[in-house]
Amino acid sequence: MAENNVNQVQPANVQVPAEEPKRVRVGYIFLSLVPVAVLLAIQTVTQIPFMAIAMAETVSEAGGNPGDVLDTMMRMSEVFNAKYAVWAYMLYGVIALIVFGSWYIKSFVKGKPRFKFSSVFGFKSVLATVGIVIGLTFTIDAGMTLASWLVPDVMDSYKQLIEASGLVDNVLITVIYGILMGPVLEELALRGLTFGYLEKSNIKPFFVILISGILFGAMHMNLVQGIYASFLGFFLGYLRYKYRSISITIICHILFNLMGTYGSEALSLLNLKEGAVLILGGISLFILAFAIVLINGDAKAYHAE
Repeated sequence: MAENNVNQVQPANVQVPAEEPKRVRVGYIFLSLVPVAVLLAIQTVTQIPFMAIAMAETVSEAGGNPGDVLDTMMRMSEVFNAKYAVWAYMLYGVIALIVFGSWYIKSFVKGKPRFKFSSVFGFKSVLATVGIVIGLTFTIDAGMTLASWLVPDVMDSYKQLIEASGLVDNVLITVIYGILMGPVLEELALRGLTFGYLEKSNIKPFFVILISGILFGAMHMNLVQGIYASFLGFFLGYLRYKYRSISITIICHILFNLMGTYGSEALSLLNLKEGAVLILGGISLFILAFAIVLINGDAKAYHAE
């Protein structure tokens, strides 16, 4: 009988109920902040013992009478960077890699299908990644040039802060931590854990990318680096969303740090005038746009229905 035919066509005027939007799970939004807090806590805790040793050595050099507090702190910073910074950064990197690697695997990898290199990396994804690295590097250089005109005091303070960190002069810190370890552990924390928890909160992908990018910038704890790190975070978050893997974001982050460190040094040898830097920055905006087009047209990338 017709009334028992489950395959019969529904009348045209019958409306199928729309799927209800997923409820936002606020708890996961708060949980997404925890990896950043843990990362900063590990960094602080691992540096304190070495700073204490540097301070004790500084006081000993002064014969137990350190004198002016500011001079003492500056001298302590010099001793720390010269003798102990490399050990502090290495200890921080190793502990953070263990913590966030285990945390990410347990929370988002265990029990999931095995990662396949071919599922993410192809001609378009690799070309887009290189385009993002080159485009962002020149765009940020142009932004830095403009900032040196508009807010020179802020840029001078930023340069002094970077020099005081010991990252510039110590090759071991630059290569082992700045280019290799740092990007891996930051991607595990931000594009792995924070991004994953934000997705579980059921907020829209735009806000997942936005929030994780802003947190990545804020994590750097200074205005200038925080701004350009946020822009890097937005592109890394987009790669993470489209390719559903942190493998490609780790490679992109490593290449960006490598380009920012040694690529900028190579360009400085050309003695480009500031106008040329700004022109390159403008061209780089088109490179970034082209990278987005490549990603959106990549069959390997995720396409929302």
